[in-house]
Amino acid sequence: MDIIGHLAVVEHAATAGSEVWEDDAALALFPNLAHCHEWAYGRLRATVDRPEEEQPAGRAAKLIEGHIITDWVIHYGPTLTPTPQRIGWAYQEMHLAVDRMDRFIDTALRSGLAERDPRDHDTRAHLERDFGHTSVECALDLRVGGHVADSPRETALRASLARFADPEFAEEFAARVFAETGGFTRESDAMLSRTMREYGEWASGIAHPEDFAALTLCTKFGWPYDRRTVDYVLGFLHEIDRDLDDGLADRLVDEVVAAIAQPSRLALTA
Repeated sequence: MDIIGHLAVVEHAATAGSEVWEDDAALALFPNLAHCHEWAYGRLRATVDRPEEEQPAGRAAKLIEGHIITDWVIHYGPTLTPTPQRIGWAYQEMHLAVDRMDRFIDTALRSGLAERDPRDHDTRAHLERDFGHTSVECALDLRVGGHVADSPRETALRASLARFADPEFAEEFAARVFAETGGFTRESDAMLSRTMREYGEWASGIAHPEDFAALTLCTKFGWPYDRRTVDYVLGFLHEIDRDLDDGLADRLVDEVVAAIAQPSRLALTA
């Protein structure tokens, strides 16, 4: 899922209330902001495999856990297997994006909406997998987070993320959360600074909450953030959303919410 979806499922799981769209939004989105998925997955595994050794989680750790559970279930399924296997919903449904990928890219280039062709900078197999699973996740965001537009949640989220346009705030925030949770990232300070600044700029510049999902794809391809390009990407995501298997999508959301509420559900059973 993308920004809106991550917050919606955390709220639905009752890990947090409406405050997850306010100051807590940055904590629930921290793995994306700080590129710390490796640490967060490791912490989740310790929580699920050795619950008797885990100390009660603070609020930051619990919200980060909700994010990383969502990522795991979407990509690898509702069980925390010893090694990740690409069998989750995103890989089951990614064909909907892959089948449209060449047309999507060709039209953008031909129309002058973008100049960079991602096919020139990646292997076909990796591009299809990366583009495919990211696109269906962004499309799911439009469905899960449709209630956010023109609501107090949208206003609060914009204000919360806009703070990251200030590099001093972003640096202090990341340092504080890592210190509180014992987390780490292998990415450079420059990468963290760039990502957090982008989130801050997006929050101030979007016309609609759906734009977040489109901007995620634009960023992945190095495409511009102008209105025409964003609207084109949104049209593509809505096209995918219409073709998503409703039953699979509903089951996925149920599995994610249940696992966030009770992480032990991810444990392997004999």
